[in-house]
Amino acid sequence: MAGAPLDSIVALAARLVATPSCGGIDSPEPVLAVAHDWLRDNGLAPRLLHDSDGRPVAVLVEIAGAAPGPLLCLDACIDTAPAGDPGLWRDPPFSGAVREGRLLGRGAADSKAGVAILAHVARDLAHAGLPHGGLHILFDADEHTGRFGGVRAYLDAVARPPDAASLGYPGNDALVAGSRGFLRAVVAFAGRSAHTGAADRSGINALAKAARFTLEVESATFDAPADAAFPFGPAATVTRVEGGEGFSVVPDRATCSIDIRLTRTFDGARAADWLAATVAAVDPAARIETIDHWPAYVVAPDRALVRSFAGAAARAFGRTVPVEACGPSNIGNLLAARGVPTVCAPGVTFGNMHAADEWADITSIAAVYAMYRDAALRFLDGA
Repeated sequence: MAGAPLDSIVALAARLVATPSCGGIDSPEPVLAVAHDWLRDNGLAPRLLHDSDGRPVAVLVEIAGAAPGPLLCLDACIDTAPAGDPGLWRDPPFSGAVREGRLLGRGAADSKAGVAILAHVARDLAHAGLPHGGLHILFDADEHTGRFGGVRAYLDAVARPPDAASLGYPGNDALVAGSRGFLRAVVAFAGRSAHTGAADRSGINALAKAARFTLEVESATFDAPADAAFPFGPAATVTRVEGGEGFSVVPDRATCSIDIRLTRTFDGARAADWLAATVAAVDPAARIETIDHWPAYVVAPDRALVRSFAGAAARAFGRTVPVEACGPSNIGNLLAARGVPTVCAPGVTFGNMHAADEWADITSIAAVYAMYRDAALRFLDGA
């Protein structure tokens, strides 16, 4: 098997980092164009995918094998977290600079190095030819917004869902084969407005109710059977509190956004019941509006997807890479809910993800490239 075309991978990754694509801030069109044009110029036939409003949200390459077989999707997100204050960065956040063996800038690790690696895997496997099955290479935007519009557009655009998927996130401490799910909701509390200086104290402060609810959540425990895949258990966090209009008015409305992390034994139904009871203990009249719900998922270690990637990772990195489930959710939850088993395959070594001075270790790229080539071929061959 040929070695990784390292200089070409780093050059593409640097171009991607130098093209700002902060989720919800920058239009993804320029960075999608960089990927699209590179794929086209390297002999592939990329498709630009759009959401229901006509906005570009992903680039897709479809590679067909010579004989029937399974369909595998290799995905890496092409948008990024916000860059924050540029003054906190040693180098400009969109420099794409290479120094001391590191690619620098927002998205270098999460996940533009992964995009560049998978682009080269797509080119090399397409030119070599796939003996069996089919391969989809997907670069999705709208990931860091939490809307996952790129993956949703992909599932709508293809003739059938893939048989399995791998996500090109950074880090190679483990092969992630499952993650907690979530239930996200907004709780609205009502009060009664009044002048804050009124002697009769006739107002009812909705923000006080929101504060009591926040403290209840902060001290919460969960009555659910243990889930061996998620020994850290479920969790709940109030992530936003809003209300109030001025210094002299008692707030008559307040809202709390809550994120509840789910296991297989503390699922969406249990979480909804727990939330309803917790809200009712503070204010039975409060309203709960569910925003989104994804179940937890785990891909069994004996599945072909896990075996292919775990074996390929061990060969590429020269060490055993453990198979684990993780606490954060990811696109795998959405795909698993659609019947697509998904792993987060080992990626580049990195630092400062979602923080100032993000970097990706260039010396780790070759192992990731080799792992993806090996794993994809073995999965498609049914090994």
